[in-house]
Amino acid sequence: MVDPFSVYFWIRTTERRQDFPAIATNKGWDDGSVFDYTDRHNYGFSLTSGSLAGWAIVLQPNGAWAWNIGDGEQRLDYQPTGERQTVSDGKWHFLAFVVDIDNLAAKLYYDGVQMALYSLAGMDLVNGPQGHFSALFGQDETIHQIPEALELDQVLQLYKERLSVRPSTHPNFNPKCKLRIMSWNIWNGGREDGIDVGVQRVTEIIRKSGVDIVAMQETYGSGPRIADALGYHLYLRSSNLSVISRYPAVSHHSFYQPFNLGGVSLELNPSLTIDVFTLWLHYLPDFCSNVLVEGITAEVLQKSEWNTRASEIKQILVEISEKFYGSRLFVAGDFNCPSHLDWTESSRHLHKDLVVEWPVSAQMIKAGFLDSYRSINLDEKKHLGHTWTPRNPNSWQDRIDYIYYRGRDIQCEGADLLNTHEGRWPSDHAAVCATFNIDV
Repeated sequence: MVDPFSVYFWIRTTERRQDFPAIATNKGWDDGSVFDYTDRHNYGFSLTSGSLAGWAIVLQPNGAWAWNIGDGEQRLDYQPTGERQTVSDGKWHFLAFVVDIDNLAAKLYYDGVQMALYSLAGMDLVNGPQGHFSALFGQDETIHQIPEALELDQVLQLYKERLSVRPSTHPNFNPKCKLRIMSWNIWNGGREDGIDVGVQRVTEIIRKSGVDIVAMQETYGSGPRIADALGYHLYLRSSNLSVISRYPAVSHHSFYQPFNLGGVSLELNPSLTIDVFTLWLHYLPDFCSNVLVEGITAEVLQKSEWNTRASEIKQILVEISEKFYGSRLFVAGDFNCPSHLDWTESSRHLHKDLVVEWPVSAQMIKAGFLDSYRSINLDEKKHLGHTWTPRNPNSWQDRIDYIYYRGRDIQCEGADLLNTHEGRWPSDHAAVCATFNIDV
């Protein structure tokens, strides 16, 4: 296993290339072997050289930097936009990354600001060569690799040694604050309607919504691009799960399966931290098909949930309850199943004459969580809240995406759905939004 380490340096260049040449790397690197947005099935991963054991910082054709790390089989890539994180404008820029192996995290910095936090869970990193670096373009300086995981204040100090200006990491935040959160499965990285146009539509919808935090599912390589376009921070748990936030991440939570659950602590201001989890439960059993089976019973539907989703959430809640007692906590995501708060006696005429105690939502409520949408929209017959699916109105429609919350001093004051775009809605899920007041 690799030891903790940090890499940092300054760069000034006007270099632009159509390939992906290495700026600094400790592994073999084939120029042009990283690509993104060229195939919706690529999900932002690099080709063979990117999978080699070690790390690389490279120059993108858009003028921005990019980062890659691999263990020989798996790899992670961070490819920000040239509009927000260029290194090709002829100005000095400070680049750094920290591998905090004790916390299974990689932290990425541009000009003293932590731009992204990546989970390293599941990667088998090993110590690579030391000091085997490619030459910088333009005017270069020493590349530092040190055997420790630098903290944020240490990175800031290194940045301030040259520039006396401390970067701003926190938006203005009142003691009694209002926070708007979205949960959205963007569907194959938002690329179903086009590599560029789909991601652009996702970004436009998030920006227009005014949300501060997005719990995202099916991120699949689009996270850095969306976060950068919004000017937000990025936390990546897996190819599937991410959190995009106006506020910086100070730590992350890597228990349970990376594809199903990711959590991050967000620092809203120096005295206020919240924990946000993004979640995806198994897509089977297909309840949409099951509820249409002739003679199906509530008992059969409930029992089938325990094969996957109900068992998954049971285990997740055990770990959350142990680790986050008393925390300001949000769990948002694609649960892939309906809610017992919707399939009630009064609404049975909308649900094949069935009243179903769906076990996933029932367990969330039993664990002390509140369903933000249903806490505001009390009439389940009038406010259906369907999130599946705006792309296929002929399919069975239901509410399967949620923002749950639990903790002191949190009040939900509004909840709504987004499912339209002047072009075409880019996802097979609607987005759920909720607005909260938090008393400090």
